[in-house]
Amino acid sequence: MRAFIALPLADTAVDALLRVQSLLPVGKPVPEENLHITLAYLGEVPEEVLEVLHDLLEAAPLRAADVAFGALGTFAEMERGLTFAEVIPSDALTALQSKVAQLARQAGAELPRRRFHPHVTLLRANKQPKGPARDRLAAAMGIPLDVPGFTARELRLYQSTLTPTGARHEVLASYPLS
Repeated sequence: MRAFIALPLADTAVDALLRVQSLLPVGKPVPEENLHITLAYLGEVPEEVLEVLHDLLEAAPLRAADVAFGALGTFAEMERGLTFAEVIPSDALTALQSKVAQLARQAGAELPRRRFHPHVTLLRANKQPKGPARDRLAAAMGIPLDVPGFTARELRLYQSTLTPTGARHEVLASYPLS
């Protein structure tokens, strides 16, 4: 099963991000229901691993984290275009991500070891934009976003199913953050 662990967004943040998304010149918008902050992408994992992870997440004392937004960005190293809203990596958010990744590994998930770069994906493209669209998108990068922050008080385990029209995410379990 393809799965990941993420923070859902506050409604006020979703509304603001949808407004930003509508102003961007290129790419396929990520559907509203798929907007989130990934803490651990698990990839394809057996259900047994998810069951162990579920038990670990239920038992773990996980702390709430404040979420604040930065600027628009892209992952330049990607062949495909991906535009995102940067999330400022606070100490509490980084600690939460580290704990979630630790629990996922303890459950048997094989996670890559890479630096945490919190973000909300807004647009996806099959290839990097070219010409005027690229120039308009480049001009928007780095501009601070007017998106209200919030305190993340819930963590979710999602199943992600790929379909011809894009990924469909289903919440498997939710965990309160104290």
